Amino acid sequence: MSLKKYYIFSAIIVIIDQLLKGVAIKNFSYVTNTGAAWGILKNSQVFLVVISIIAILVIIRYLKTYPLELSFILGGTIGNLIDRIFRHHVIDFINIRVFNYPLFNVADIFIVAGAILIGIKIFTRD
Repeated sequence: MSLKKYYIFSAIIVIIDQLLKGVAIKNFSYVTNTGAAWGILKNSQVFLVVISIIAILVIIRYLKTYPLELSFILGGTIGNLIDRIFRHHVIDFINIRVFNYPLFNVADIFIVAGAILIGIKIFTRD
C-alpha cells in the first residue's frame, strides 16, 4: 500500500493551517500560545519542539497502521511545530463562544480528529 497520498494529505493540512493562521494574524483577533493544549507547559518551547519531532517520527513509523488518522495528526503536529520554530508560539484563532472553550486552530482540529478516529477504530474492533 502506498502511503504517498497520506503524506500529501498531511502536507495539505499544513498548508491550510499555515494559510489560515496568516489570515488570522492580518485580519482577525488571535491569541498566542507558548504552551500545549489549554496552555499547559507554558514557555516550554524547546521541550515542545523536541516532543513534536519525536511524535512526528513515531507517526511516520506507524503510518501504515492508521494511515488516514495518523495523516491528520501528522499534518496538525507539523503545522503547530512550524509555529513553535518560527514564531516561538502557536497561533490560536478559532473561538467557539457558545461553549466558552479555549481558542484553537486548524492543526488542533486535525490532531483531535485523528485521535478520536483512532479511538473509534480501537474500540469498535471485533
